Amino acid sequence: MRRQYLAAWVLLLLLPMTNITMVFAKQYSSHLNKQFEVALRTEQSNLSQSQLSQKTDFEHESTDLIANVLYRRLSGLYRTMMPNGANGANVLWLHNQARHWYIEEQRYGEDLIIGGLIKNDPQAIEAGFKMFDWGFSHQVDDGSFFMTGDNFHSTSFFVQSVAHTLLVIQQSPYSEKYASQVAKYKPLVHRAARWMILPNVWKKGIKSNKPYTHRRYLVAAALGLTGKLTDDEELIKYARKSIQEGLSLQRTDGVNPEKGGHDSSYQTVGIMYAQRWVTYLPSDSLTPKVAQMIDKSLSWEQTRILPSGEISSEGNTRTGGQERIRNGSRYKKVGPGSQIRTFAYWASVTGNQKWEESARQLAKFYYKMP
Repeated sequence: MRRQYLAAWVLLLLLPMTNITMVFAKQYSSHLNKQFEVALRTEQSNLSQSQLSQKTDFEHESTDLIANVLYRRLSGLYRTMMPNGANGANVLWLHNQARHWYIEEQRYGEDLIIGGLIKNDPQAIEAGFKMFDWGFSHQVDDGSFFMTGDNFHSTSFFVQSVAHTLLVIQQSPYSEKYASQVAKYKPLVHRAARWMILPNVWKKGIKSNKPYTHRRYLVAAALGLTGKLTDDEELIKYARKSIQEGLSLQRTDGVNPEKGGHDSSYQTVGIMYAQRWVTYLPSDSLTPKVAQMIDKSLSWEQTRILPSGEISSEGNTRTGGQERIRNGSRYKKVGPGSQIRTFAYWASVTGNQKWEESARQLAKFYYKMP
């Protein structure tokens, strides 16, 4: 009985100490959270004031891993292209093996032309122009592409690829050689971008894009780069709307959600287009916020890189067995291309080598680079 009384007294003595400890722990945790928030605000403030690289997009595209990993086998991009320039799912459509064609399938002319400029590969460049020519041969008077599937989204892919390519050509050592092609495509891509902002087209397109954050940055790049190319301020105004909406969707952990969750592949697709905004519109008031978004997004993407260098698809909402590609032949994969590109490109823009290290880690796993 005396032992029970003693135990009760000890418990009574310890209770206040426990409460004090709990209060102290709660206060300490709150202090750490406040420190973290201050540090995060300071980091974001420094980023907004930092001087980003003054290199051209052509120079960023020429950085080691992009040039020598992503552009090293350009022939593979046009091996399945038809002689008339039709590519991908559009080949099946021409052979009556698919119900729809998609203008976006012609966007790979971008990689062929830019890669060809960097690697001095005229055959790849000509193949890229063929892809663009086939696409524009289906353009109608209002700027749209006749009966293309998923018309707004598919068109935004193609517009971005053409505008981006023409801007890079102008920065390259071959600008004079391909000046006639730039002059030829400029009014065509401008007309397609102007179609995108027609009131009824824009309203339907934005509604369709709602579940996909990466599409905000794609649309912004398509319109923003075309606006830059053609001096069309109205296109840039619409691009800013899309950028602002994309920024509003980012989660506190850095995820740019796709269909209500995260996706380690589409995360970097969106980043890729946002990076082009930073390069071509460095003085825009939204650009510091876009740069901060990219930093947070890539920091989250780093958590998806396994120790081996493979990209995890665990929990993805769209890739790794969730959705099929346009021709339905297979499920979408978590491909390493946009991941390597965005890490390597951002290292070139910011001078921060931690992004370069992530790009090399991925290249070692997927491309067996030393």
